[in-house]
Amino acid sequence: MEDCVVDGYHIRKGSRIMINHYAIQRDPNVWPEPEKFYERDLRSCPAIPLGITVVRLMLAQLVHCFDLELPNGMQPCDLDVDEHFGIVTSKENHLMVVPKYRLNE
Repeated sequence: MEDCVVDGYHIRKGSRIMINHYAIQRDPNVWPEPEKFYERDLRSCPAIPLGITVVRLMLAQLVHCFDLELPNGMQPCDLDVDEHFGIVTSKENHLMVVPKYRLNE
């Protein structure tokens, strides 16, 4: 919201700050033996297996029931694959497809 100084670094208003989670999780000053696997790591989120299963089922259903085509005669070489920088990297422009139901009713 405004210019500030963090740990001696001047940060301008409107700056994007990216946190390197990989480095934090492997900092021996915070985690002794950061590369060692602990059983507690398996319990970090009990919903992960459910989430992965749901995503797999949804994707399998889409692939099974629909053919996906590009709109308006667009060819694969016409696709815009530019990315947008943010908290996560996403496509600059959404990929538009036309789902065609392919199963007999």
